[in-house]
Amino acid sequence: MAIITLSSDFGIKDPDLGFLKAQILQKIPQATLIDVSHTLMPFEPVEATYIIQNSLAFFPKDTFHIIAVDSEYHKDHKPILVVTERHFYLGNDNGLIVTALKAQKFQVFELSFSETDRFFSAQISAIKRIIQNEPLEAIGTKTENFSSLKIPNPQILYNDKTQQASVITAKVIYTDNYGNSVVNITKNQFEKWRLGRSFSIKFGIYELRQINENYYPENKNLEITAGNFYARFNQFGYLEIYIYKSNKKTGGANTLLGLQTNTSVNIIFE
Repeated sequence: MAIITLSSDFGIKDPDLGFLKAQILQKIPQATLIDVSHTLMPFEPVEATYIIQNSLAFFPKDTFHIIAVDSEYHKDHKPILVVTERHFYLGNDNGLIVTALKAQKFQVFELSFSETDRFFSAQISAIKRIIQNEPLEAIGTKTENFSSLKIPNPQILYNDKTQQASVITAKVIYTDNYGNSVVNITKNQFEKWRLGRSFSIKFGIYELRQINENYYPENKNLEITAGNFYARFNQFGYLEIYIYKSNKKTGGANTLLGLQTNTSVNIIFE
């Protein structure tokens, strides 16, 4: 039984998602289809990269992942199969998949494609042939010529005297369902640059001087109040700025604090 995950920017209103599922089940009726997300922001590769890196890798070995983001076919975005040690990723050569998997070893295969085919026909056929144990070299042409994306990394300003990081300028890369704003710095990076020093996190007119262990910390001395804003490292290790008990009616960090995607967040070490 094949597990196939689906991640897309299709939304759930239009017929595209249902049509894609129908095409898969026509060719692979035994497939188990799992929806990961279909509300990815169109043409926001950083957001899609965050989803791919922090959800798909945890599926069982030999899972197939269809990435339907910026997925309209044209001559420069041909259908591809990206193979890691554990999984198979299928999409178009728009740079998204290989950029998301840059920390892993992978092989890229360009899939044959007819001008009369549309809407992931080549990718679905490739999945069927892999299930039937056809060799990868027969399914696609291995290539080193593939697209990649430039994803922003935190910028570091060093102290001339100590050569230690003094200011890190990071950016919001994702806003979750609660309006929490995820910043492109991990806990490991933060601690490596911090070196045990005090710090402040500044964005707009706002400032934080501590990072909580959890969304609601167990520290009885720390007063957590609904509507106030705080910071923590989320379950994937990324810095997250949030408003406690926020919701779509009252607003979250993205709206009330102005922490939209690409907004700068400065971490200053003392």
